[in-house]
Amino acid sequence: MRKVTVRLHDTHIGIWQDDARDPSFSREIYGGLIRHLRGAGWKVRVDPQIKRNYSCLSPSHRLAAKGALRASIKVSGRVVEMDVWAETWPQRNPNGHRYDFDKRARLAYLDRLRLTLEERRVLAWLGTVATIESVKRFALGIGPGFGEITALAHIADGYAKSWHSDKALGRPICTAPSYSTSADGGTIEHGVTVWFPDGKGRILRGTAYYNINNMWWVVAGPWTLQNLASFQVYTRQPDDLRRKRNDRLRRERLEQVLGGAIGRMDFRKAETLRRLLFGAEQAFMIWSEHKEAYYRPQGRGYTTDAIRAGRYTKAEAEAEVRSAPDRLRLVTPEGRLVRLEVAA
Repeated sequence: MRKVTVRLHDTHIGIWQDDARDPSFSREIYGGLIRHLRGAGWKVRVDPQIKRNYSCLSPSHRLAAKGALRASIKVSGRVVEMDVWAETWPQRNPNGHRYDFDKRARLAYLDRLRLTLEERRVLAWLGTVATIESVKRFALGIGPGFGEITALAHIADGYAKSWHSDKALGRPICTAPSYSTSADGGTIEHGVTVWFPDGKGRILRGTAYYNINNMWWVVAGPWTLQNLASFQVYTRQPDDLRRKRNDRLRRERLEQVLGGAIGRMDFRKAETLRRLLFGAEQAFMIWSEHKEAYYRPQGRGYTTDAIRAGRYTKAEAEAEVRSAPDRLRLVTPEGRLVRLEVAA
């Protein structure tokens, strides 16, 4: 019986063997996979684009569909590949849904379960026609699905591969005090309970595990993992857990609404938002000579549209411009570019 290796990545299934000149590989594995899929309810057909543009390659390429799932199957040398996608999520890649990244995460929940089931069925069928020497899953995902792992297993896998791990402990060691200084001034220790704000500012609780430099893994459940800087982590439970710690997100959103109001020439609303954001202070912008664009709100990217540009207090803008005076300029409320020198 032939020996094969299976490589899984996202929604990709690759079946590999050592002998690239084996004429039976295409017939038994590629052809056998197509017959298996048809028996499992997939509709398999010729790839019309390949047939139209590269007719000589058409026998080695097929398209398949089952419910919302779509798949491409091809054989080349010593590998048979199957890639699965759906057309149910907002398309990102202009060439089509099949070329989007992170396709498994974009699948609807039930389609992810169906994909997991199909992967298991393919492996079970393959085991009847070949000896599977190993199943390698690259970029291991965290979750309860087939081939996915727990948050702790993900950390252990990273420790095993890291050059920074201490040989005796089997994990990296935090050597600099500044790398373990928390947001509340405490000291983060490996394996202790910590608190941290999630993406929307809600305080969550988890267990800290050292990663590298000032970065810490925080496990907040079997399938929940955060990679946080030490200054984002609290060693003591913060007061008022119901209050969101989302000042940056709030300000960024208000600035976006401010830009929209200015664009619509709704100057009454724009003035109200400006006072809410900056009070009696004037609002400044930051111009990048290198990018030839303005800073966006909270410094998250650039824009050439002054209406969509981020607004900053004078102190904030001056501090940022002085950090790189050769590349950055202060933009006054009147629109004048001002060059600043490095602070003494």
